[in-house]
Amino acid sequence: MACGLVEQLGRPLELDTDGIWCALPASFPENFKLKNKNGKELKISYPCVMLNVMVADHCTNEQYQTLVDPATKTYAVSSEMSIEFEVDGPYKAMILPASKEEGKSIKKRYAVFNFDGSLAELKVRCMDTAMHTPS
Repeated sequence: MACGLVEQLGRPLELDTDGIWCALPASFPENFKLKNKNGKELKISYPCVMLNVMVADHCTNEQYQTLVDPATKTYAVSSEMSIEFEVDGPYKAMILPASKEEGKSIKKRYAVFNFDGSLAELKVRCMDTAMHTPS
């Protein structure tokens, strides 16, 4: 579902359980500033807001139950939504290795570089966690 919207905005590069890497054109109007009547500004990221609204509309658990009283086994019912997108970047480049075999994809291997050439993120298959360099 989220990937479908991302495909309308830019080119998905990497799909993961916790995110979607996407290349957007430099001219894409990503960020907007809104001003309320009092003059206070609110900055929003269009892709982030649209993904969060869409996922909340389709994936909110309206029957989330929290134990209130263990003795009587009473539960409180509420709506819960724990999936939230955030925008990282922009970055200079994301390098994805090609597969050595036709028809097989490479999963969870990439390097991301900042505009100054420094490494922003490195993810390799043998380590199930991404390595982040400090900003």
